[in-house]
Amino acid sequence: MKGELRGSYVELNFSQRLYSRNFGERKDSKLTLTLEESSYLLSKGTLEVYEKGRKVELPELLKRAKLTEYFVFERLRESGRKIRFGEFEEYVPISENEVLSFEDLEKLAGKKLAVVDEESDVTFYRISSFNEFGKHEEKLREVRGFLCGERVIVKDVEIFRKYFYGTEKSGYVALSLVESLYLLEKGFLILSDEDESFLREKVDEKLYRVYRDLRERKFMVKTGFKFGSDFRVYEAVKSVKELTHSKYLVKLKERVSMRELAGDTRLAQSVKKKMIYAMVDEKPKYLLVERVRI
Repeated sequence: MKGELRGSYVELNFSQRLYSRNFGERKDSKLTLTLEESSYLLSKGTLEVYEKGRKVELPELLKRAKLTEYFVFERLRESGRKIRFGEFEEYVPISENEVLSFEDLEKLAGKKLAVVDEESDVTFYRISSFNEFGKHEEKLREVRGFLCGERVIVKDVEIFRKYFYGTEKSGYVALSLVESLYLLEKGFLILSDEDESFLREKVDEKLYRVYRDLRERKFMVKTGFKFGSDFRVYEAVKSVKELTHSKYLVKLKERVSMRELAGDTRLAQSVKKKMIYAMVDEKPKYLLVERVRI
């Protein structure tokens, strides 16, 4: 089958076989193909392309095409999806070199990013809004603490053994600053006026607002440092032994590169967790990001 390259498209005699497979647009007795469709058909040996009598080879055609979209089109076609070029349904073609704001990602909730890397491979990531709640219950009692550097020290070890705040160290509990501020605001931690003032100045406001929001959603929240995130999050915890089995990793992000997204989701899935990006606007917002196969 032969087609004529006419600038931004290839024209050939109408083919019902191609048209029924969602290739091209019919114009009277002709079928017009995008450069990307033409490249795909040329690569499969279905089409030959000419320009003023000169045969056009695949590299020249690809040079004029939108490469990122082409590789996604090729990948989806080869997976059995008879999509038209440019009509990617729930898939959003994007280069691995792109950086998206949280707001841009938020607009893509419900869709799949089709990320094309420098080897022209395509990896798919599902973006979903996250508005879940946990099942963690606790009935705290009042404790007294003392600020020591970037920790608050509490002598009552029950706050860790029973309620899982902080870390037990040789008969006392070391609380992080965000944990301490949360307990202080809830009325369960007593500090001196000086320590309280210093604590409020020291805590990162956005980090704390996410921590507080997750707590108020009845999640158990601990540091995520060992997993390269801000928090690790549990639906519920009933014993100290369960602290090794968090369900989510949460990372505050205002902008996300595709390389970061790939690394974050791979790490999360390798430790059997799910990655959540958080951003603080009027209130915290969350997006769940997962690598998916097609």
